[in-house]
Amino acid sequence: MRKHSKTENGQLQMKADRLLQQVFTKLFPHCEMCGQPVSCAHHFIEKSKSNILRYDFRNLVPVCQSCHTKFHNKFGFSKGTYDIIDALIRKRGKKWLNYIEKTRHKLIKTDKIWYNAIINSLEKEING
Repeated sequence: MRKHSKTENGQLQMKADRLLQQVFTKLFPHCEMCGQPVSCAHHFIEKSKSNILRYDFRNLVPVCQSCHTKFHNKFGFSKGTYDIIDALIRKRGKKWLNYIEKTRHKLIKTDKIWYNAIINSLEKEING
């Protein structure tokens, strides 16, 4: 069940999240892992773990439903999960992984101005 935020920032965040999925799946129509049609943009570092990476395309992985499930099974100790994460790291390289690890700990102020800037940028991408 999805939470429905009553705060202005919460509403803006939900709008930005929806737009992000639309833009990313339009730009990347095939699963990066297996080539099947994409179902969503998976956050390599979870949204709740890093605000700065939440809308960073370098943190997103275009995945089909099957590969998305494999990513989310990482806490179920599924062998396929470790294989898919290792494959992504091999494919994108250590430079990418270093960027993600370094950036994930940075803090930013996520206010109305920040969310509106994200939304405007994503809307330009959709309409562009």
